[in-house]
Amino acid sequence: MKICIVSHSYPFFAGDWRSNFIASLAEAYAEMGNDLTVFTPFFFGEQRKNAATGKVKIIEYKYLPFESMHRIGYGKSMKNDTKISKSTILLTPFLLITGIIKLAGLLKREKYDFLHCHWAIPNTLIAVGARWLAHSDTKILTSFPGSDVTVIRNTGLLGKILAGIIAKSDYMSCNSSDLKEELVKSGIKPEKIDYVIYGVDNDKINFSTEKRKIMRDSLAISNDTILLLMIGRFIPKKGFSTAFRTLKYIVEKHENVKLVVIGDGKLKDEYMAILSQDRTSGHVLFIGHVAANELIDYYSACDIFLMPSEKNPPDGLNTVVPEAMACGRPIVASNAGGNDLVVFDGFNGCLHPEGDYKKLAVLVSRLIEDESLRIEMGRKSLELIQTKFNWKAIAEYYIEKYKETHGKTD
Repeated sequence: MKICIVSHSYPFFAGDWRSNFIASLAEAYAEMGNDLTVFTPFFFGEQRKNAATGKVKIIEYKYLPFESMHRIGYGKSMKNDTKISKSTILLTPFLLITGIIKLAGLLKREKYDFLHCHWAIPNTLIAVGARWLAHSDTKILTSFPGSDVTVIRNTGLLGKILAGIIAKSDYMSCNSSDLKEELVKSGIKPEKIDYVIYGVDNDKINFSTEKRKIMRDSLAISNDTILLLMIGRFIPKKGFSTAFRTLKYIVEKHENVKLVVIGDGKLKDEYMAILSQDRTSGHVLFIGHVAANELIDYYSACDIFLMPSEKNPPDGLNTVVPEAMACGRPIVASNAGGNDLVVFDGFNGCLHPEGDYKKLAVLVSRLIEDESLRIEMGRKSLELIQTKFNWKAIAEYYIEKYKETHGKTD
């Protein structure tokens, strides 16, 4: 089967955290024996080190005459994932027109079975336009990670028009009920939207006793200290302020607790102010950005993983949640941002109401006090990854949906 992934972001090198989930899905498709191409725009200031590696072919296209003008994608298109940057607004028409023309030419030459678009804006718009221009019957699968839904929601009538174009996809999926709710409001029929998460390569991401010891030693974390872990950009929808506010309630009962935070962003000063006011700064270690392939060490080192997502704006499931599950960690997460698609309350973790830091403190304290419960929930997290939420299973699911939708059989 010939598949083309259409995305405006794709990792440049091993360990690049930006859109690394797209690369994982591409590799899973390729490992199944499919002919896999990634169609993605050029981005200034980065040198691609994976353009001809493995079984995935990467095609970059330029949409403006000067390389320095290529600035769309890789976390640069939106501010805090809430507003489109001015430069993106100016550059997008050129990206759309060029992308449509170049992808149409590719469709005529390659005869793909389907295009799998990630971030409907701009990529499904490009795919729909290219299919029309090429007079192709190639099918279009669209996956909504989250920020594309925010664009649809925040652009009024234009958003509804764009949603109407995106609805020409033959299959659509998102990774949270919050996103689906917004898509339905835009006019897309609910029965056309499936739930599919971004998964985990459980051959590469798994628990290591050795890495746990090395990492905890490097962080000066003793064996009897409970280590909480939180990973993500410092933007409102990650909900990190909830976790920082909950700390004072946790340490009142459990002094021997540390929270490790990986990521960075403009909200750091706000977080530091919360910790200073609550006098809990000594319980938090800010690590900054970490390469994607080094996160395994931190997953192994931690005892409980936190994901306090908020609908600010609505978000899809963060890939770090299933990754932590793959390392056998219990998850304490909010009931927003798609967490409830993989965290089953009382089974492999606990869910708390969005923004409820007191409830979060109760749930974390419960796991701190019950080691056997932590271990059992962690075991069930791993079991879910091995059976349902790994990339191979998800790639197979997408292909089956493609076949079902279009009546194809083996």
